[in-house]
Amino acid sequence: MARPRSGKTPSSPPPEPAAPGVPDARERLIAASSRVLAERGYDATTVKEVARVAGVNQGLVHYYFGSKDALLLAVTREHSQQYAEELRQLREETPLEQLADTSFAWGESHLRESPAQFRLRYELFALGLRNPELTSAVAELQAQGDMEVARTVALYRGGDAAKPEPTDMHYAVIIKACFDALALQALLDPKFDAAPIYALLKRMVLSSVDGPGSAKPARRGTKGQARRGKTPARRRRVPRPPR
Repeated sequence: MARPRSGKTPSSPPPEPAAPGVPDARERLIAASSRVLAERGYDATTVKEVARVAGVNQGLVHYYFGSKDALLLAVTREHSQQYAEELRQLREETPLEQLADTSFAWGESHLRESPAQFRLRYELFALGLRNPELTSAVAELQAQGDMEVARTVALYRGGDAAKPEPTDMHYAVIIKACFDALALQALLDPKFDAAPIYALLKRMVLSSVDGPGSAKPARRGTKGQARRGKTPARRRRVPRPPR
């Protein structure tokens, strides 16, 4: 092969621009990890297999994430961001009087349609307890999810202008804890029917949260009793003495 007259070797051709819609290496690794982790579980998943499925060099796993633990965190964070975006869209598009039913149905559908993603959440919870380097990141991920649910509760309770209050966050933690527990039991027992329990949970929550149309008319009483929030006591009928 003839060399150029200048005596220099020819430079490498410039890289071709990425085609539209083709994810980069980091995104391919997250997508591949989600698939491999869901199929094999955390312990059986190897960095080598993730890189093979992603079609990238194995060293890029360590370059972008540093460890398999951090890779699982990135996958779960990606799923959580998708859930948060779906919940925000649900709040924007759902009429207020339908928000409670739609929100509970949306949460229940995730278990039926994405059980593997719940399994990854539990794997991450276990890692957060074992690996101190991940503990704060896992706790932050939980807090972000709680806040999205709290915003939904606040919207149902007070309308568009309502901001989450401490009580809304308390409801959010309870709701998420119940959903996680029901999802875990459903994963462990394929015969477990969570539908009636979801329905009961919804009734319990809605019975204690004042939402649209839930205000009850006050009972009529005297002015003083109305100010004190009391109802008038019945008068006892005194029998007349015999004539």
